[in-house]
Amino acid sequence: MLAKIFIDTNIFLDMYRSNLPKDIKTIMQFLYQNKKYFITTEQSINEFTRNRHKILNETLDSFKNQTNIDKGASTFLRSLASFKKYDDSLKKFREQRNCIIEEIQGKITNPQRDDIFSKFKKLCKPDNIISSSNEIIDLASKRKLAGNPPTSDKYTCGDEIIWESLLSYEFEHKEDLIVVSKDKTFADNSEFLCHEYNSKTGKVLTICQDIIEAYRIVGVELPREIEQAEENLKWTDVIITALTNLGGEATLTEIYNEASDILYYNDCQSKMKNKAKESTIRGILQRFSSDIPSAYNGKKDLFHQISEGVWALR
Repeated sequence: MLAKIFIDTNIFLDMYRSNLPKDIKTIMQFLYQNKKYFITTEQSINEFTRNRHKILNETLDSFKNQTNIDKGASTFLRSLASFKKYDDSLKKFREQRNCIIEEIQGKITNPQRDDIFSKFKKLCKPDNIISSSNEIIDLASKRKLAGNPPTSDKYTCGDEIIWESLLSYEFEHKEDLIVVSKDKTFADNSEFLCHEYNSKTGKVLTICQDIIEAYRIVGVELPREIEQAEENLKWTDVIITALTNLGGEATLTEIYNEASDILYYNDCQSKMKNKAKESTIRGILQRFSSDIPSAYNGKKDLFHQISEGVWALR
């Protein structure tokens, strides 16, 4: 199938919120190997660069606040026999804390030390980037004034620029387009956008939420590891978010219910329709926990089984 695939900026930014670097690497390698299908816009790259900086700074501030320990201690505490070991441990803790802070700061100030950013930039080549011309920006502004989707916030027209960029490119190249996005800008306006795309280019627009679905549509053979990598990223993030919301520890029933709410509010239709959600969640918990040797995949130890039916973040 002759088509281009546009992947929304937030799909890449979500990788900074993941705990599975090996799976991120697998997905980025797959995208690079199939880069002939990939297309992006200058606006998308600018948004990625700007928001990447914001996410890393928020991560840095959060880490500093959560790990800040006041060393102050009374004379009585210092006189205790065990205080010396505590003091030595605290010094080692501070050293490691400083190493992490320096590593995050290094990624902020030097993007080349940021593996996700480096791989994203290598994926974006001049021949697959649509520039934001003055004409595109003018069209985006008019679209905004007319109230036609996409609809960014009231102060910007970034989504409009991206959509006009895609229309401009495809009007010239006459190819089908697949948009991978979890953003409601596309999902809520799919009928309008598909009709407009077809009327202006004569081709078909498809909107989906999954990278693997997009590449399956264009006929790319998907290795099992890429399917598993994307699935792992999604479900582990859902479960980590659920446990975080539940205070870091919860029963399976509580995790099932919280995960269902997360899927609902993030409009994850395919996962909500999964009739085996509970067994999938149990399987992910076990595959990413060294407490279950028979199931543990040995890649990332994310979850701790406190007792039968009770789990916590590692």
